[in-house]
Amino acid sequence: MSNKLLPFVIVLLIFVAFIVVSVDRDDSSAERLSQMIPRMGNSSAVPSVEVQVSESKKYEANEFVTVAMLELHGKDKELLFKQLTSRRASIFGQLNSLDVTEGDIEQNSVEMRKEWSYDKGTRSLTGYVVCQYFAIKTSSRVTAAAVIAVLSAELDVEINHTTASLKNEAELKREIIHTAGKKALEKATSYAESVGGKLGRVLSVSENGPSGVVYGRSLMGNVLGAKYASFDAAGADNLTAVADSVEIRASIHLVAELLQ
Repeated sequence: MSNKLLPFVIVLLIFVAFIVVSVDRDDSSAERLSQMIPRMGNSSAVPSVEVQVSESKKYEANEFVTVAMLELHGKDKELLFKQLTSRRASIFGQLNSLDVTEGDIEQNSVEMRKEWSYDKGTRSLTGYVVCQYFAIKTSSRVTAAAVIAVLSAELDVEINHTTASLKNEAELKREIIHTAGKKALEKATSYAESVGGKLGRVLSVSENGPSGVVYGRSLMGNVLGAKYASFDAAGADNLTAVADSVEIRASIHLVAELLQ
């Protein structure tokens, strides 16, 4: 290459490099500008119908669980355990007369603790306490009340509480949820038709709260508004102290497309 053409080649290369840099800068500026402008079209809000529906139903309870504790105090550990075994057998025998079998009774492990006395900063062992919890399952409210009567007559037994429930509770929960969902669709359809439209696809369905579909259960009957019957049965009407029914609730929030 002659020396006369060299300056021309250098100028040409500088010109090409300037064009490339300018194009890249324009593309970057255009990209930043497009990010700053709000996008339209697909991101625009879809016309929709939102409804909330609650459904509840009360059922007669058909399963009852009474939780109680047998507790003995004494100074001889071995004797206490023997006495606990004997007392447990005696109580189970009385329950068996009510057609409550050992298969209906869930037994927790036996617990033991020490009892102490304190005199002028000195601790002395005075004896031991052994206790055992039982969960007694029955399928009749009358039987549950009879169980309470038997246990409340035993001075070394403390009754914790009795709960009422449903044997097929899971199935009934599903039925209530399905009923609530069906009513939500019917309600949304009515709203859509009231403005001359029709209901499109369901966009979302959730509980009327943080997440999912919710159901609740509360125990009815003469239980002083408590969620379970808890009582000191001495002198009480045991039958009215046991909850007699269970309420299952579902609350649904549904969003669906509104088609015009």
